[in-house]
Amino acid sequence: MIVQMTVILKLEMLQDSLILEKSQNWSSQKMDHILICCVCLGDNSEDADEIIQCDNCGITVHEGCYGVDGESDSIMSSASENSTEPWFCDACKCGVSPSCELCPNQDGIFKETDAGRWVHIVCALYVPGVAFGDIDKLRPVTLTEMNYSKYGAKECSFCEDPRFARTGVCISCDAGMCRAYFHVTCAQREGLLSEAAAEEDIADPFFAYCKQHADRLDRKWKRKNYLALQSYCKMSLQEREKQLSPEAQARINARLQQYRAKAELARSTRPQAWVPREKLPRPLTSSASAIRKLMRKAELMGISTDIFPVDNSDTSSSVDGRRKHKQPALTADFVNYYFERNMRMIQIQENMAEQKNIKDKLENEQEKLHVEYNKLCESLEELQNMNGKLRSEGQGIWALLGRITGQKLNIPAILRAPKERKPSKKEGGTQKASTLPAVLYSCGICKKNHDQHLLLLCDTCKLHYHLGCLDPPLTRMPRKTKNSYWQCSECDQAGSSDMEAEMAMETLPDGTKRSRRQIKEPVKFVPQDMPPEPKKIPIRNTRTRGRKRSFIPEEEKHEERVPRERRQRQSVLQKKPKAEDLRTECATCKGTGDNENLVRYPS
Repeated sequence: MIVQMTVILKLEMLQDSLILEKSQNWSSQKMDHILICCVCLGDNSEDADEIIQCDNCGITVHEGCYGVDGESDSIMSSASENSTEPWFCDACKCGVSPSCELCPNQDGIFKETDAGRWVHIVCALYVPGVAFGDIDKLRPVTLTEMNYSKYGAKECSFCEDPRFARTGVCISCDAGMCRAYFHVTCAQREGLLSEAAAEEDIADPFFAYCKQHADRLDRKWKRKNYLALQSYCKMSLQEREKQLSPEAQARINARLQQYRAKAELARSTRPQAWVPREKLPRPLTSSASAIRKLMRKAELMGISTDIFPVDNSDTSSSVDGRRKHKQPALTADFVNYYFERNMRMIQIQENMAEQKNIKDKLENEQEKLHVEYNKLCESLEELQNMNGKLRSEGQGIWALLGRITGQKLNIPAILRAPKERKPSKKEGGTQKASTLPAVLYSCGICKKNHDQHLLLLCDTCKLHYHLGCLDPPLTRMPRKTKNSYWQCSECDQAGSSDMEAEMAMETLPDGTKRSRRQIKEPVKFVPQDMPPEPKKIPIRNTRTRGRKRSFIPEEEKHEERVPRERRQRQSVLQKKPKAEDLRTECATCKGTGDNENLVRYPS
C-alpha cells in the first residue's frame, strides 16, 4: 500500500514538472519570436546587424536596412525588466501617418524627404533616380533628381484597385527586354525583390523581376515571410499592450513626446529644401494621397466613384509629332498647353473660313465655265451638222460630174469622211484614257446610283447590283477570269433549268482535279434515204472486268487489233470518216454541203 502511494506521488510530481517545463518553453518561444525585416524580408538577426522593433507601431527592421547607427541594441526596449532606451521609427517620431509618394500602399516603414514628404525606404532603394543626403543614415531622401515624367507613366500589373494602378512610379522587370511594370511595394508583396550579396561589388545591387523571371523558391520564401510579417505586426501591438506594465507604457509615451517635440523644432528650424527653378508638371491622378482625398470627398457627398471609367491610356504617346497631351494639373506646363491648344483652334477655324471662301469662288467660276462650255458644244454641233450637209452636197456634185464625163473620178480628200484624230504625245496621246464611267449606273434592285464602287455587273442580263442588295448579300467582289463569269440569282435560276450539262471531275497531269462540263452534242443532219447503220457484233475471246463488251461493225472486223492505249489516243485525236457523204442543199444559201458542215434544224 505504501509502495503504491509513493509511486502515485512520483507520477504526479513528474507530471507537474513536465507541465512546468512545457510552459517555460512556450513562454521562451513566445519571447524569442522570429522577427522579420520589413525591407529585405530577412529573418537573420546578428549583433552587427540586429533586427529592431519600433516601440510605438511595432514595425521591425534591420539596423542596416533603415540606417540606424547604434541607437539601440535590443530587439524591443520593453522585452526585459531592465529596459533600455526606447526606439521609434521616423514616422512615429514626427507623429504622422504618412502616405508614400512613389506607391499607393500604406504599410511598411517610411523615410522623410527633404521637401517634407514621405516615401517607403524600400521604394527609395529600388526606384532609379532617388538619392540620399547621408548614405549611412539613408536620410534625407531627395526626389528632385528623378524625372517627373515617370509619375503615372506606366500601369502597375499587380495593383488590386485599378484606380491606383497609375499612381506613383512603376519600375520595370530587370530581365532583358521584359515589359512588365509594377510598384516596388507591390513586387515586395509578391516576393519579387532581390538584393545582390555583400561580396559582390555592384553599383546598384537591387533587382526586381516579374513572376515569369523570378526564382520560384526565393519568391515562395519571401512571400511566406511577408504574410508572416503582416500578421505579426497586427498581433504584436495587442500582445505588447497586455505585457507592458503601466509604468513602462508611461515611460515610452513620455519619451515619444520628447522625440515629437524635438522633431517639430527641427522641422521649423530646418532650411528650405532646394527645388528647381522651373516648376515640374505632375498629373494630379499620379498621387495616391490626392486620389484617397477625392474618394473620401465623393463618399461624403454621396457620389459613387464606380460609375466613372478608369483611363488606362498611355499619355506619354504623341500624335503626328504634335505636342504630347497634358493631364489637368495646377502647373505652368498645363497652362501653356491649354493656351497653345486654344491658339491652334483659332488658327484652324480661320484657315477653314479662308478655304471656304476660296471654295465658293471656285464654284462660281466653275458654273460660268460650264455655261460657256455648253454654248461652245452647241455651236460645235451646229458646225458639224453644216459640215456634214456641205460634204454630202459636194459628194453628190462630184458623182454627177463623174456620170457626165463617163469616168470614175477619185473623191477629193475634202469630201471624204474625216477620220478620228489621235492625240499627239504633247497632248497626252501615250496616256491611257480614263476608265471612269461617262454615266452613273443604277442598281437593278434599289434603283439608286450611290456607291458606284460597290456595283457589280451581271454578265447575263447586263444589269448592275449593289453588293448589299443581293440575296444573299456579298461581302466582297467576286473574282472573274477569262473562263468564268458572274451572274445574278435570277439569271442563275433561269439558266439552270435550260442548261443540260453534267459536272464531271477531270484529272490534270499534276494529279489535281477540277470540274468541267460535258455538253451534249448537237443533233446531226441525217437524210431519210440514208441506209441503216451496219450491225455491230460483240468481240469474242476477250476478257472484260467490270465493263460492258464493245461492239465493232462487220466491215471493220477484218482490221487488225491495236493496243488499248494507242486505240484510245487515236479515238481522241482523230475522227472516224463518215460511211457515206451524201450532199444536200442548204436551206439558206442554196449551196451544197455534207454531214461535216450541215446540221439539222429542229422544226
